[in-house]
Parts: sequence; C-alpha cells; structure tokens
Amino acid sequence: MKKVLLLLVIGCLTLSACRALHIGPKGEGEYVVAESLVPYDENNLTSMKKEGELAAQKAAVEKVAGIFISSTSTIEQAQLVEEKITSKTAGFIRRGYVQKAYRKGDQWYTRVRVMVLVKDIGEIIKQSDADAFAKKTTILVTSREKVGEDLSLKQDCKQAIYKALKNQPYSLVNGDNLSQNNLDNPTPLIDKARQEGARFIIMADVQTAPLQALPGITSPFKTYRARANIKTASTKNYQIIAEGADQVSGLDPVEGIAAQKSISAACEAAAGQMVQSINAAINSANKFNVVVQNVKTIERLKQIQDIFKEMREIEDYNLTKYTNSDAYFEISANISSGEELTAKIIRSYNVNFTVMAISPQNIVLNFI
Repeated sequence: MKKVLLLLVIGCLTLSACRALHIGPKGEGEYVVAESLVPYDENNLTSMKKEGELAAQKAAVEKVAGIFISSTSTIEQAQLVEEKITSKTAGFIRRGYVQKAYRKGDQWYTRVRVMVLVKDIGEIIKQSDADAFAKKTTILVTSREKVGEDLSLKQDCKQAIYKALKNQPYSLVNGDNLSQNNLDNPTPLIDKARQEGARFIIMADVQTAPLQALPGITSPFKTYRARANIKTASTKNYQIIAEGADQVSGLDPVEGIAAQKSISAACEAAAGQMVQSINAAINSANKFNVVVQNVKTIERLKQIQDIFKEMREIEDYNLTKYTNSDAYFEISANISSGEELTAKIIRSYNVNFTVMAISPQNIVLNFI
C-alpha cells in the first residue's frame, strides 16, 4: 500500500511539473491564454459563445505568430503569414478550454487556454522568410518640402527618394511630413520610427524658389532652383549614417511643374549620394546565435524579445526556433564579440539571466 501511495505522489508531482512548464507533446505545442470580445446577442447565445471562443483561439494563434515575425520582415511576408496561419486557426490548436466567459456590457467576453502548435507556426514563418527574395531593411522616409515660403504636401521629394533607392534591398515606408521642430530636434521623430519597426529614418529638407530672368531676356519658360539636404539616421543610436545634398534647376512653361521638376531632381541626386553609406551601415552588424533556456511560456518569450528590442546595439533579432522551452535567436548587433554582447545583456538585465556558455558568435543563457 505504501508503495502504491508513493507512486501516486510521484505521478502527481510529475504531472504538476509538466503543467508548470506548459510544454506540449514532444515540444511541439505551448499553452497560451488569450481573450476576445464579440457583440452580445441574446437571440443567438449558442452561436455567440462559439464565435467568442473561436475569436479567442485566433488571438492565441496570432500571439504565437507575432513572436516569430522579425522586425525586418516585409509587409508581403506578414500577409503570407496571415494567409497561411491566422486564417486557419483550427489547424494550429491541439486542445484547450474556456477559462472564463461572461457578458461585459454590450459584448461577450471569452478567455481561453489552448495549446498552440508553436513548432508548426515557426516552421511556416521560417520557410516564408527563406522564400522571400530578400529580407529587407525597413527605412522610414520623411520630408519637408517648400515652394517659396509655402509648404507643399505633394511629396515630390519622397517620390524622388523612392526612385533613387528602388533597386536597393530596402523596404521604404512613407512617413510624416516634417516641421521645423522635427528638423531642429529629430529625437522624438526617430523614437517614433523605431516603434514602427524602422531600422533607419530618412529626413529630407528641400526648398525651391523661382530664379529671376536676366535683364533684357524674355522666355516662355519658368525656372526654379531647388536645394535638397537629406540625412539618414539610425533609430537605435540616433547617429547620422548617411548624408546627401544637391542643387538642381527645373524648367517648364508652367510654374508648378517647374518647381516640381527642381524638387524631384535635387532630391533624387541627394538620395543617390547616400546609397553606399546606407549599405555600409546595414552590413556593419555582426551575427550572433543566442539560445535562451528555461523560457517556459509565450509571455516570458515576449519579455525576452522586448529586452533585445530595447538594446540599442542590437539592429535586428529573429526567433528561428522555439522548442522544449528553449528559444533560438539570430541577432545582428553592432558589437565585436559574444562576450561583449553577453556582458551588456547581463549588466542591464542580470536579474533575468545566468550565463551557461559563451563563444565568439554563440551564447547560451538561462532565463530565471
């Protein structure tokens, strides 16, 4: 009898440990808690409750898919993930149950705890990255464009920058129109660009004005002269990594078109001057393989990613695999060695990690 009781106790302890780890069968799944709100419908309670449960399940799958999306993933890759994963929620859930469900004003609240097939989702996203033509660096493009003393909202300079950089491995994203305050103090603007996932931000300032004709000379054409100054800054450390400047004239019988021609030509020429420096900055980061053990939950995994995101030395991080509570990252950082990267992580977040192993390009950490 004592032996039977002992076996039962051991079994219970083992079961409790498994539940604490939240690891699915063969390391393929992860228990995730997610919530949803759907419109309350007293005439169709059964279908409403089912709708709420399905919406919460989808939120759980989206939460897992989100941790595999790199900060340099293109919009096309994100759409591919939506088509292959979040639109087919049921295929990525092994089991689960509703923890809470109740009316909340005019809505129906549902919270579920479901096992999401993390391994399957990770492999699909990894394959979509491999299938992509290029993993592009996201650059936010902003500008202030003036014709005389008037601000122009036509964005001719932005279009010229896109034209100059169209064959480069960048993902150019349309940003805000700049004010003088932005140009005088770009720090808040750079912070916003980083929050939006941009690795660099282009800030263009261009102004054009009519040229006076020489005395005694008449012409049906109008001439405008534009001066463009463009800077590219890193959203991680605020450093200016590329600059371009040029002055170009535009000629046309219509004043507005002459002004447009001058702005476009000046901005295209200035942007072309930055290509080599931007490429050098993109390729300056060293690659590291980082394994974080003992992660246990998706929430803790997100916490690790937030740590990497906040470190200014890290240009990009990519979760390549998450299995048996171990997370595998590829990290690009402006750091010379694995020892230096580990030291910076531990110095700032020593309460979270212990060091298991270090080599020049490989790091193994244990998440406490």
